[in-house]
Amino acid sequence: MSRLAYFSVILFLALSACSKPASKTGDAASLSAKNAVASTPAGNACDGKLVTSADAAEILGAPVASEATLAGDAQSCMFTTADFTTLTISLRPALGRTTVDTWAAGNMPMPVTDVSGVGERAVWQSTLKEINAEKNNLLCDIGVVGPGHNAGATPEKLGALCNKIFAAM
Repeated sequence: MSRLAYFSVILFLALSACSKPASKTGDAASLSAKNAVASTPAGNACDGKLVTSADAAEILGAPVASEATLAGDAQSCMFTTADFTTLTISLRPALGRTTVDTWAAGNMPMPVTDVSGVGERAVWQSTLKEINAEKNNLLCDIGVVGPGHNAGATPEKLGALCNKIFAAM
């Protein structure tokens, strides 16, 4: 299953979980506070210079040939090397807890391991070389895909990028 398909499943689950209407005014305020994010930058992690080409090159093990917003997804950007290996970073307000909880509960088709010291909670999927972390309900999803050398695609290094992003918020 492709990363886009996994994201679609996660988005569906997240939207389904959030679709229950509040029964009382107090419940609505509580739900709003629960899903609030401390602050979220406009654009994506690349636009806000929260992650730089130097950060990406360190993980990708090669110089970055291009940096771009992911087509059709203003909340995501990617750094690409000459051999088309990519580091993709997605920031999703109000989806952090739901996404990480869904992965951690084993409700996705691939196993994950918990990663300590990243945001409030994080999980690592080794086959996808992807970390999903959350802090203040902001999802930080970073993954590496491609033919290049991915020795830098570790839970520690990708987690450090999420922590860098969270610290800038």
